[in-house]
Amino acid sequence: MRDETTYIEKEIALRQEAERKTQRGRRIRRAVLVLVLVALPVVYFVITRNRTEQSQMSVEAGSAATATPAPAIEVATAPAITRNLQRGVEVVGSLAADEEVTVAAQVAGELSQLNVDFGSYVTQGQVIAMIDQRDASLKVEQAEAALKQTLARLGMKEGEKFDPQWAADVKIAKGSLDWAKLELERQTKLVENGDISRSAYDQAVINHSAAAARYQAALDGINQQLALVDQQRSALALARKTITDTVVRAPISGAVKEKSVSRGTYLPVNGKIVTLVKINPLRLRAEIPAYAAASVRVGQTMNLGVESFPGRAFSGRVVRIGPSLNEQTRALTVEAEVGNPNHQLRPGMFAKAQLITAKDAPAVMVPQRAVVSAAGLSKIFVIENGKASERIVKTGAVDGDLIEIAEGVKEGESVALSNQDKLQTGVTVK
Repeated sequence: MRDETTYIEKEIALRQEAERKTQRGRRIRRAVLVLVLVALPVVYFVITRNRTEQSQMSVEAGSAATATPAPAIEVATAPAITRNLQRGVEVVGSLAADEEVTVAAQVAGELSQLNVDFGSYVTQGQVIAMIDQRDASLKVEQAEAALKQTLARLGMKEGEKFDPQWAADVKIAKGSLDWAKLELERQTKLVENGDISRSAYDQAVINHSAAAARYQAALDGINQQLALVDQQRSALALARKTITDTVVRAPISGAVKEKSVSRGTYLPVNGKIVTLVKINPLRLRAEIPAYAAASVRVGQTMNLGVESFPGRAFSGRVVRIGPSLNEQTRALTVEAEVGNPNHQLRPGMFAKAQLITAKDAPAVMVPQRAVVSAAGLSKIFVIENGKASERIVKTGAVDGDLIEIAEGVKEGESVALSNQDKLQTGVTVK
């Protein structure tokens, strides 16, 4: 019994001790919280004051630095000058033959001779082919025979002037007409005097009319024969032309672009033989941008280059200008005539060209090393009153070591050539 009482007392004492510790911890936490709440405004005040002091120190340091001028930056300078430049527009185009002709047979027949082949050069009037002449020669002989027959029937010679009154039939008819006329005149006087009957007079009238009709018929017959002579002369001239047409000549000077037939081929009328192209001069067809269309004139120079001859320049002149701009590309089509005496250039070549719009146009120029490129912009530092001034500029043509400044710099202004990476607007330089 005594032992149980002692155990209970110990348990009660332990619980009381634990409760006292718990209350002590609560009092400590309350004290810490109160301390934090009291110290927080003090800490905030101290931090704010320190920052204010640091700001004031920075301002003072900056003022001190400002008060001390930075050393001047040494730069090399050069003046902007004005120089006359050649103005042009960069274009692209292709070369084409000045002329292209398809040579065809004017008469039907067998191709008996072909004197050229693919790539051959010919001159205007040169014989390039011949068609068999046997059929044409027979037609000439036939036409000559028909003409001689008609001339013999008329009793005239080739080349002489013939009067239809000279024909025998016409002379006979004319004699009958004259006799009938005289007879009618006599019968008229006799019938008026009552010496012959009326029927005899009527017979004279009929005979005169018949004679006049026979004369007119004879005259018409001769005229028809003369018309036939003219027709046969034309047929003979056509037959002779056929012989001439069997000789095929080059209509232009140029090169054979295509050979369509070979010797021995039977050609119909208009049968294709070869295709010729004139390659001296050549045509350069190019598209001029709309902004430069107003400056294009006939006779202007166009310099060009082709990939086949790198580094070599060719020249031509504008000979034709399109009447309107292309609605899709908004470009003006022009054609330039390019001399090609040595046949080095070929139709179909792609060309890069420059159309010269002005030969002596004034331009403001500065050394190329004065221009600084950054972020896709070009800028220059202009030196004014010992200080640098940054300007964004628009560049143009290059001429040796100089470059054109289209906008941003005027003639006579000094520009910096060195230490541009150290410059900015307002910096003192010397």
